[in-house]
Amino acid sequence: MTGPSTPPAVEAPLGRLWFYANYHCNLACQYCLTDSAPNSARRILPAERMVKAAQQAAEMGFTDLGVTGGEPFLRPDTPETLSRLGEILPTVVLTNATLFRGRRIERLRQLVGAPVAVQVSLDSADPAPNDTLRAADNHATVVETIPRLVGLGIRVRVATTLDPAVPVDEDDQARLCALHRSLGVADEDHVVRP
Repeated sequence: MTGPSTPPAVEAPLGRLWFYANYHCNLACQYCLTDSAPNSARRILPAERMVKAAQQAAEMGFTDLGVTGGEPFLRPDTPETLSRLGEILPTVVLTNATLFRGRRIERLRQLVGAPVAVQVSLDSADPAPNDTLRAADNHATVVETIPRLVGLGIRVRVATTLDPAVPVDEDDQARLCALHRSLGVADEDHVVRP
């Protein structure tokens, strides 16, 4: 007999479904997986497509959603999109946290109490190594921004990317943990990845 077959039932959770909201970014980090940068093509995944895919993902058994880019917050609709996605499944958005000033940070208030986490990149307790990988004054901007987000009542996660070719500096990692704690980010919200 020919014809469409029924896919097998999913028995285990499928984990996180990722959306690349855009590919352009205000930074050009050395290790960016998508080669995002200020001059990258302006490819954007429409918000309605993300919402529809999130609804389908929930029906299929995915447990949560991730939004990344580029820098998702270069899109003016990102706070509203995150709010809508959080109504469907818990959501984490990856950001360099360099754009949260004035109206941009005020627009994040709609995420307070929502199951949405803002994951901020911070690679070292010291500015020099962090800024070498990301951009001049990135460390200072991020360290200034995290407490503002926490103060609004938004869940913040800190993501640290380690260079697998460089031995881990345990002292730097200890100082980084002390720093994120002092900024209001708990240990369980510190993600370290190679």
